[in-house]
Amino acid sequence: MDKNLIELWGRALLEMARGASGSRSFFELFQDGFARRTPATAEAYDQLLDICRKAFGREGIEAFNQVMAEFYRNAGVVPRAQYNDLEEKYRTLRLRVLELERELEALQLTGTRPADAGSDLMEKWTDTARRYTELNQKFFEELGKFFR
Repeated sequence: MDKNLIELWGRALLEMARGASGSRSFFELFQDGFARRTPATAEAYDQLLDICRKAFGREGIEAFNQVMAEFYRNAGVVPRAQYNDLEEKYRTLRLRVLELERELEALQLTGTRPADAGSDLMEKWTDTARRYTELNQKFFEELGKFFR
C-alpha cells in the first residue's frame, strides 16, 4: 500500500472523527459499508461524502471504497449489506436442504430407493427384450407364410 494513501486514509479518519457529533455517529458511518439504510438523508453520511470529495476528489471516491474494502478484509469483517445478502442466501439454501431431506425421507418410507431403481430398470429391460423377441418371432412366422 502506498505511504501517501495511508496518510490520506489517516487524515480522512481524523476529519470524520472531528465532524462526527459523537462516537456513535462516527461508527454509524462505517455501518452497512457506507450504504444508506433508509431513503432519508443521513447528515453523517452526507458529511462523510463531503469529506471524501474534499480529500480524494470525485474520482477518488472509488479509490476510497477500495481502501475501505481492503480495510474490511484486513479487519476480517464484511459490510452489513454483504452480510445480509449472504444471510439471505444461507436461509434460502437451508430451506431447500430441509425440503430435500423431507423428500428423501418420504422416498425411503415408500421403499423407492435409488438402489431399487437399478433392479427396476433391469426388469423393464428384460421385459422389453422378451417382447421384442416375441414380435420378431411373429414377424418371421408371417413372412414365412409368403414363401410356402
